[in-house]
Amino acid sequence: MVSTAILRQVGAVVILAGVLSLNGGTARGQNVSGSSTHPHDPIDVDAPPIVSRLPMAPVRPRRLLLDADGGLIVADWAAGTISKITTQGTVRSLAADLSQPAGLARDGMGNLYVATHAEGLTRSGTIVKLDASGERSIFADGLTGPTGLVFDDNGYLYVAEFDANRIVKINPVGEVTTLVNNIPSPAALAFGKDGSLYAASSTEGTVYAISAMGTATIVARGLRIPSDLATDSHGHLIVANSGGRMLSYLDLKGHVRRYAAVPKGTIAIVFDADDNLLMANWNQRLLMKVTTHLSAPCPHCGRLIPLRLNRKRQPKKRTPKPKPERII
Repeated sequence: MVSTAILRQVGAVVILAGVLSLNGGTARGQNVSGSSTHPHDPIDVDAPPIVSRLPMAPVRPRRLLLDADGGLIVADWAAGTISKITTQGTVRSLAADLSQPAGLARDGMGNLYVATHAEGLTRSGTIVKLDASGERSIFADGLTGPTGLVFDDNGYLYVAEFDANRIVKINPVGEVTTLVNNIPSPAALAFGKDGSLYAASSTEGTVYAISAMGTATIVARGLRIPSDLATDSHGHLIVANSGGRMLSYLDLKGHVRRYAAVPKGTIAIVFDADDNLLMANWNQRLLMKVTTHLSAPCPHCGRLIPLRLNRKRQPKKRTPKPKPERII
């Protein structure tokens, strides 16, 4: 549902809803014969995205994770805390007194896993497990600067050991094995649409694709301190460049493209269920949401119609070159 506050911010959405209601018109050929099953195709709205600040003041946010209920889980590196911003906008604590929480993941049972970087000291990093009741236990230890975490479909947890330059694999009972060595300062992990495991090397400015057998291949270069990886609804692999001012994505041919301009210091990203972008900024110490997908009730049946905010680019005006004077 589009809230009143959002409607005030995006005048184009208000106008669109008004036109649909007053004129009884159709959206992209909808059937308005009175049936409650008429289609509700997405409608593109010529309006800029809505950028808003989330109701939490982190010290140094490092990682984000979307919870199953739509809430946002935040790992605050400097505060040593894990917090959750609910869909109602309230903030509650999930854990405290952690040594530089740097990675977040959930397993298929809903348990939350946190990587503690612990100053990158040799074998001092841990993977902390928080069950649904908040009970804390150590799932794995003896790691060196663990950061990014991701689960596969079989319940194995993959960990980027930033200060050991390797990716490890942990089975469901906590046994650790090395998947691949010699990846410089891996800061983030993500599974792509093709099933490959991707790792971002922050010092090398590269992204690796890692096979199930541990073969690592560089698939992207020239990134500005890549710090996080995420996939959007189209399967694009999105890279947060904390040392630059843009998010990058890898196209199907492996080329690095510009995805969006963002403030420098954007260190963590995640997409919500509606494909809106959530970001954490290390430099500015804030959390932001970029809303590009909304919904409005259909005036005929009340079902929600998807709205996509998409500012159309205006063609550049070309100034005609003056014709040279003719000399007789």
